Amino acid sequence: MQRLFFFQGGNPMNTRRIWYMVAIGVLFVAASAVPAKADTLLYSNGPVNGTINAWTINFGYAVSDSFTVGLNNGVASVTIGVWSFPGDGGLGQVDWSFGTAFFGSDISSGTSVATNEFDYVNGSGYDIYESTFFVTTGTLSPGTYYLTLQNATVTNNDGDPIYWDENDGPSSAMDSATGPIGSESFQLTGVEFAQTPEPASLLLLGSGLLGLAGGIRERMKA
Repeated sequence: MQRLFFFQGGNPMNTRRIWYMVAIGVLFVAASAVPAKADTLLYSNGPVNGTINAWTINFGYAVSDSFTVGLNNGVASVTIGVWSFPGDGGLGQVDWSFGTAFFGSDISSGTSVATNEFDYVNGSGYDIYESTFFVTTGTLSPGTYYLTLQNATVTNNDGDPIYWDENDGPSSAMDSATGPIGSESFQLTGVEFAQTPEPASLLLLGSGLLGLAGGIRERMKA
């Protein structure tokens, strides 16, 4: 008795099973290039602190923080903690850049206007906000990168300083005037992609599926 009925020849049901297997393989390959998660948190350096310290990101000063990602991703927005003088309304606009080194801009850069969510007034009398602005990075592969902020304004455009909140999270940070500093509060949100199989793996999968289909077809003819 033939137990492997799948290989019996001449049955249209067998032919359909063959192409079902091929279709499943094609769907697997296509799915590997589709975003696994959209609009998700890619990196967090911890919550806004509002008490440790804060660093000027206007008046010619720049602050740069590292971040590490484990999957292919694209950053779409940044949320930071800021200190501003009472009545200034938080972060107005800011020059941002992403690079492969401190203060680098070799990946992308631009200027964005922020939206602000008021948190509280801290013990030093500053208004503490969570400020969010949109960015573009293209696709970042797994690794360590650097976010730099500078040339910021306050919402009411009165020329006051604006400060990036220090929270001493896991990031490494640098101030353009001081050098190494405690890291700042920020979160990166965007699209995280599933790992795309290596070209050699895709070729091997395709060859195997075609070989399987061809071998079964020849056996069906026998």
